[in-house]
Amino acid sequence: MQLRKNLNLYLSGIVVFMLTILLLSTAFALDESLGNRIAKIFWFYKVIIVAGIACIPLAWMRPFRFSITDLLVLLYAGYTLCNDYFAGTIAPTRTSLFILIIVTYFIFRRLTTFVPLGFTHAALLLTGAIEAIWGLAQLYGFTPSQHSRFELTGSFFNPGPYSGFLVAILPLALYYTLTACRIARILSGVILVLLLLVLPATLSRGAWLAAIAGCGIVLGNYFHLYNRLKFLFQKHRLASFIATICIFLLVTGTLIGIYQLKKESADGRRLIWKVSSTLVASHPATGVGFGHFAGAYGEAQAASFSATERSAGEELVADAPETAFNEFVQTATETGIIGLLLFLTIIFWAFKTARHPDNKVTAGVTGSLAAFLVFACFSYPFSVLPLLVLFTLLLAQCTSIQRGSRWLSGIFYLFLLLPVYFLATGQQEREQAYKCWKSEQIYFNMQIFERTVDNYKKLYPLLKDQPAFLFEYGQCLSRTGQPEASNLILKEAARLSADPMIRNIMGKNYQTMKQYPQAESAFLKASHMVPNRLYPLYLLAKMYHESGQTDKAIATARLLLEKAPKVPSSATEEMKRDMQKLIRDTLHLTNYFKIECDNVEDKNTIEI
Repeated sequence: MQLRKNLNLYLSGIVVFMLTILLLSTAFALDESLGNRIAKIFWFYKVIIVAGIACIPLAWMRPFRFSITDLLVLLYAGYTLCNDYFAGTIAPTRTSLFILIIVTYFIFRRLTTFVPLGFTHAALLLTGAIEAIWGLAQLYGFTPSQHSRFELTGSFFNPGPYSGFLVAILPLALYYTLTACRIARILSGVILVLLLLVLPATLSRGAWLAAIAGCGIVLGNYFHLYNRLKFLFQKHRLASFIATICIFLLVTGTLIGIYQLKKESADGRRLIWKVSSTLVASHPATGVGFGHFAGAYGEAQAASFSATERSAGEELVADAPETAFNEFVQTATETGIIGLLLFLTIIFWAFKTARHPDNKVTAGVTGSLAAFLVFACFSYPFSVLPLLVLFTLLLAQCTSIQRGSRWLSGIFYLFLLLPVYFLATGQQEREQAYKCWKSEQIYFNMQIFERTVDNYKKLYPLLKDQPAFLFEYGQCLSRTGQPEASNLILKEAARLSADPMIRNIMGKNYQTMKQYPQAESAFLKASHMVPNRLYPLYLLAKMYHESGQTDKAIATARLLLEKAPKVPSSATEEMKRDMQKLIRDTLHLTNYFKIECDNVEDKNTIEI
């Protein structure tokens, strides 16, 4: 009887392990014909169908009771979708993925409550080991990087998300290294060493701080540090006070050192958070809309730099970010204070439930979730699909495990198949559209716009929520003599992106149509959005010169010459030479006309 029970447990565990690996394998998906990010999305569409169908019999066999965290997740999802619907800010791709991530959370809720947590933890640790080995192979030149500028990316497009994925698994590996049986302890220790070998090489300061926070929770729980420190403080107050000051100074020095390591990057993120706060102030309740951060940020930064004088330091670090580099700031910006409070309530309740004495959630899980959230304060993990999947797994494990109604559980998971069916199935046409776009980019980069413009027009209905595609399509229309149609497309792109090049192309289109006031407005907006870029001022000076606004042309050219480019290059030097020539030619022409006028006046005087 016991043998049969153990056999059923291990067979069920293997099923759960395989389904968890299947969902986490989203991180490993690569396809050159789609690109790194898009390949992961379409692989996710495929695997969630399998996991969703598998969860229906699991829910019927062993039902669980829904927790307060589950209800809060549903409330947050309902609020976000309703807010976007009534505000008219639904972004199809982002919204579809958001709904499927909510479904993924409940799939992991089913998997983590069906068998002991060790099976899902084994899947997590194995995934972390694969990524760590992948990174080590890149460091030693055995496998190629996924980014031309970085040698260490794992299966991701950038070292940032890669370090976030690893650091969220690190505390769990540490926990099992300390507490598991001998074989599991050795295996976990090997994984822990692999992770520690790779993480420093990513040069991600946010990941380092996250590692300290997550591993600190695990070590604090294992060694009962809170009780020991409390005892020492009561027994040796003076020594404890001096030690606290020393630790504070050490931590402060460490943070200053980390800040100085990439000072410009840190200052840039501080500016992003500062500008984002103005968006929260202007849209406090409902935010700017889910998936609309970048477009709203570009407008806010342009308004900020045009309204007041900013320091040269802020101008130098300004950029056109796609995210806020802080998920809490971005949540407040996109969904308002209400959305942020709901999200924080979910996190608070998950930690509260995990710390309950009757709960079997390990300190490794809470440490990993804490590490993930600390990393989220400095990066953009919710914009990277594999990290979102990992977050839902960690969050799903911080809940109570209680048996519930079989009918309620079965019907709920059957109902979950509806969004999976409508959103994840039938994606072949969109996948093919992305592949066609990828192949057309070859001709776009070769500036064969007559070929690409017609093909982009066919792809537009499927890719119209992708700002990069809209920018390329708008540029194709502009270069094929369709400036008015180009600006219609570029206006859509501007709502989704903070890239000032969109405004530059719009300005050139207006200039082509001789609509000089609109061109001036577009070029000025581009210049204010990212004030350290010279190109908008260059185009503005050229437009002033063409339209006969001589004084403005000279003033703008001199302003460009006074600016120091963020990244000096041959292009910036050429722009400066052109502006010097424009000033010389304009002044020479002005002096010539002045002399001619004086001669005419003298001649008229003689004749009189």
